[in-house]
Amino acid sequence: MFDIEYLKSQTVLFVEDEELARDILAKILSKIFKTVITAANGLEGLEKFKEAKSSTNEIDLIISDINMPIMNGLDMLENIREIDAIIPVIFVTARNETSNILRAIDLNVSNYIIKPVQTDILLKKIADACEKKYISKQLDDKKEELENYLEAVDHVALIYRMDDNGKITFGNSSFLEESLYTKEELENLNLTDLIHPDIPRDAIDKTWEFIRKGEVWSGNTKFITKDKEIFYLKNTIFKLKNNSKTEYITIGFSTTKESTEKREFQKKVVKSIQEFNKREYSYKKLINELNDNLKQLESYIPRLQQELEEQKAKTMSKHRQLEHYEMQMHNVDEKYYGHMTVKSKEVDEYSKIISTLKQEKTALIEKNKDSQFEIEATKRELALLTKTGEQKNKRINNLSDVIRSLESKIRDLTNPPS
Repeated sequence: MFDIEYLKSQTVLFVEDEELARDILAKILSKIFKTVITAANGLEGLEKFKEAKSSTNEIDLIISDINMPIMNGLDMLENIREIDAIIPVIFVTARNETSNILRAIDLNVSNYIIKPVQTDILLKKIADACEKKYISKQLDDKKEELENYLEAVDHVALIYRMDDNGKITFGNSSFLEESLYTKEELENLNLTDLIHPDIPRDAIDKTWEFIRKGEVWSGNTKFITKDKEIFYLKNTIFKLKNNSKTEYITIGFSTTKESTEKREFQKKVVKSIQEFNKREYSYKKLINELNDNLKQLESYIPRLQQELEEQKAKTMSKHRQLEHYEMQMHNVDEKYYGHMTVKSKEVDEYSKIISTLKQEKTALIEKNKDSQFEIEATKRELALLTKTGEQKNKRINNLSDVIRSLESKIRDLTNPPS
């Protein structure tokens, strides 16, 4: 089963010419992949693929639109296939064109999604596209693990293989070291050349009879080295299931004192591997827990997508309002421009009038400059006349008082008291 956690270690290249759609889907992909590289057209996508190919952050999956400016998705993939023939590719497009699908198949596209993109469908397509690489990685990991086990066993156990006639066909490094034979020398020997002469022939024949039936034989055996020294092995012999030829393999552990000490050391190596496996088990357990958490997060994706759609709708509404305001401002600018044009003309006219008045004022000042002295003389003359008049009025008033006094005396004389 595909482990979605595997995508956390992967890098995706997402190519989309619509900026809003690119931003929204890139945010979703960033929650799934380790790295999301974006491009606005096929040419930019091709350049970023080449750049990543030459770096340590190599791209593991491509998700691309088909219909784009400058270079479309199909042309981009055709160029990429000249560099990488197996990288999985998912096309996302708003059109369902047969010619595009056929060409995409020829270019070994992994999948094809029609817009609008649904998140759950996209996740399934991504899992399908990456499953082959995921399985290949698992096999590589298992192969490496098996090689580690075989290497550990090779250092601990003495292993040799023989055919149905007892001819030795293989001996591992531990067996070669213990027996003192070279690989070429060992392959020219028979089992009877390795078993000590003290072992009875009938015991050897019974062992062959037992293992030829497909049974597993276990027991202690006395061997002899190339230098005629004795060593003991606790053996397990079984028949290999091979249809092409019959072979038998022996896995033995030395029971001599020197080999026992060596085996104890090698047991420590095995123990270390076992401890490593325990840690690996705990790590896998932790990964499973993280996968459960990821599934919970995936359950939030529809709600997140709804929120993104709502945000997108709000953004579009604000965009329309902005366009409306821009239109209103444009109309205001036109009215203001017309009003300012009229005012500008009025200012020009007023400027001409003021200029004319200034010229007339200057001429008037020059004209009246000569009359200024006459006005001042007139003013002085008028002041003098005013002063003279005041003096005359004062004498008149005095004469009036004298006249009134005389008139009073005359009335008194003409009208004596009775």
